[in-house]
Amino acid sequence: MIVVLCDGSSKGNPGPASIGVIIWDRCDNPRITKPTYHWHKDLGVKTNMEAEWSAVLSALRFLEDKGLFKEIHLFSDSQTVVKQITGEWQVKHDNIKPLYQAYLALKGFQKNLTISWIPRQLVYLADKEAQK
Repeated sequence: MIVVLCDGSSKGNPGPASIGVIIWDRCDNPRITKPTYHWHKDLGVKTNMEAEWSAVLSALRFLEDKGLFKEIHLFSDSQTVVKQITGEWQVKHDNIKPLYQAYLALKGFQKNLTISWIPRQLVYLADKEAQK
């Protein structure tokens, strides 16, 4: 099982933005507690929603590049992104539509992907990465 926490941050809306991603590859060791992979990345000037979407895409692209197509549980504190991905809400903003299309292109590779919303307090590690 792969566990992913991702978060996007923007200081201002739009403003200087960044992402943070934390991944635990628990496939070979279900007791692992230390993250297997983690990174942050500056995005330049973006909206908060663009940063949140970018965090999800960064995580999925990384998993695809590594060939990690096993059971994936991705968690985000962005209820909007989660509901857009699950089809509950439509993607209406022109700046988000290309990000959603990029997700759809990746989705075919992620047959065992579950994405869930969790409160911000529970993605603090990813938030900490995004704030670096």
